[in-house]
Amino acid sequence: MSKKIIGLALCSLFLIAYFPVTGATDDSRSVTYTECYIVSSGTIYNRLSIGLFKIGNRAFIIYINMVYEEDGNTSIYDDDTGELLWQQQGAHSFILVFYRGNYTYIKNPDGSTFVTMDGLTIIARV
Repeated sequence: MSKKIIGLALCSLFLIAYFPVTGATDDSRSVTYTECYIVSSGTIYNRLSIGLFKIGNRAFIIYINMVYEEDGNTSIYDDDTGELLWQQQGAHSFILVFYRGNYTYIKNPDGSTFVTMDGLTIIARV
């Protein structure tokens, strides 16, 4: 019984993070890309990751929601053609589902956290 409750709680967390409540009042529309390559770096404001498995600089992440501060820089490319699909500099956020690639998480002495990542993802929602 407790395994079912834990499973239900994890599914609920995923759905809550995937469909934010503030999206109802946001005028900008989110876009979802599939089978793409992402290059991203910057100081993060907030991060939620589920299923982070890391060996050295290589990582596999089942779900990650990343919010960057003003120095954030993210580019998303089509995996097959290499065409630039989306690019953002400055404060922004994105959600990745099933990411695998390079992932560096550096905690700075001032308390901020700098993240760099480049790799493949099945779903990217910006």
